Amino acid sequence: MESNQLQSIKQHGEILAQSITRLSKFYEGFSTPLDTELQILRGHLAGQPNFTLAALSINKLNREIQSAQANIKKYTGDTVSQLEQAVKAYQTVFKQDIQVKQKSAQVLVALHQPIANLFALQALCVEVANLFSHIKRLPDNIDDSVKRPEDKPPSDHLYKAILAELNQLIDTYASKLPDDEQLANLRSKLAEGMTEEELLKSCLMIIRLVVNDSLSEASLTGKVIQSLHSALGSLNKNVNTSIEQSQLSFAARQRTDHQIRTQLDSIEDALKQSPSLETLKQQAQAHVSTIASSLDHREEAEKREQEALMSLLTAMQGQLVHLQKQTQFYRRKLAEQLISSHTDTLTRLPNRQAYNDRLQQEAELAQQSGLPLALAIADLDHFKSINDKFGHAAGDKTLQVVGKHFRSVLDEQDFIARWGGEEFVLLFPGTDASALVEKLELLRTTLEKIPFKFKEEKISISASFGGASFKNNESPEDVFERADKHLYQAKHSGRNCVVTDQDKS
Repeated sequence: MESNQLQSIKQHGEILAQSITRLSKFYEGFSTPLDTELQILRGHLAGQPNFTLAALSINKLNREIQSAQANIKKYTGDTVSQLEQAVKAYQTVFKQDIQVKQKSAQVLVALHQPIANLFALQALCVEVANLFSHIKRLPDNIDDSVKRPEDKPPSDHLYKAILAELNQLIDTYASKLPDDEQLANLRSKLAEGMTEEELLKSCLMIIRLVVNDSLSEASLTGKVIQSLHSALGSLNKNVNTSIEQSQLSFAARQRTDHQIRTQLDSIEDALKQSPSLETLKQQAQAHVSTIASSLDHREEAEKREQEALMSLLTAMQGQLVHLQKQTQFYRRKLAEQLISSHTDTLTRLPNRQAYNDRLQQEAELAQQSGLPLALAIADLDHFKSINDKFGHAAGDKTLQVVGKHFRSVLDEQDFIARWGGEEFVLLFPGTDASALVEKLELLRTTLEKIPFKFKEEKISISASFGGASFKNNESPEDVFERADKHLYQAKHSGRNCVVTDQDKS
């Protein structure tokens, strides 16, 4: 080969190496394995190119690029989907602007077209960015709630009510699902505070738990019904079998009785017609033998019938005993479920549902008897600081100790339930306004004397109380609201105090 040709091939090889090196820059940053192999390829082509090693590297790159094609397709699809969701949300927020609506529709149409390559995807991203840049030109008279719906604060009263309900439900399910990470995280977020959107998501999560638990209880009820139905079906079948056997036995006895009567009639005829005593004797013996045989058959049949009946009755007795045990088991299970549904899992005190039931009973009794009835709400002071400083385990222990203490101080007829969070609600049947103050003061003063110690640090726990007495024809809701207002006043009057109707008179 001539030197000119060799020189030309060498130049072409260098140009090719440079082109491949520049082309390899295009794929940089897509994936770590690809970047590594591209770096190796550029090393083989730099200076004096080694095309043999470069060929090996190119083969590896081909395989990497082929496997990456699926990832590119998935990445493109995911990106388009996210862009589409963003444009739809943007369109919803600024739906009052006609220009935004039209432009968004055009972009959505473009997003639904096939995406050939990453350059087309980049062009779509530019279109979406241009669409969003329209925000700067929005008129100032657009309602703030439309511009930033997430900034709209929830009602403070509603927000607190929902938080209390969520805390109550979380405490209920925390004992059933102690290792559930979602519940633990949700509990922490509730203690720290939530945005409206986070609160809605938390509600959805708890609703799912409630639904699953309800389905579980429904399943238990279904098993009870199925088991009882099966047992009663077996009993019914055995009773029918017993009736059929009795009918067959009765028919068999009738046939035997008919045979005996026939033989007796034959003996009577023989007595009348027999020509001699010897003949009469033979005929009588034959008939007596036949009667004896019939009686033997009847005795054997009755014996078999008696054995079958006893076997059947024994089986029925076993089924009845089994049914009775099943009934007792499921009755106990249902009773446990009922108790569980009315018990706060953390403090083992009655829960809000139990309080509602007891409140209705006591209100009706007070109205009928004319005896006084009082209601109070207790709220632990600075409880959030205990959770923040010592952790939720310390907060839970505090609630358990306080609940047990309150129950021990109250009279037997008095009632206490955990309302939610760090709040307790109390009912005092037969207690007038002055006696209510005395009872609440006793709870308050004895509580602050209880020694608490967390992480070698001694702390004191106190509570604020709001109390109210039932008046004529006053609804329980009105009394509770008045007690809640008194509690609010107690919390803003230095805490660790009692405020009742007497303080307002």
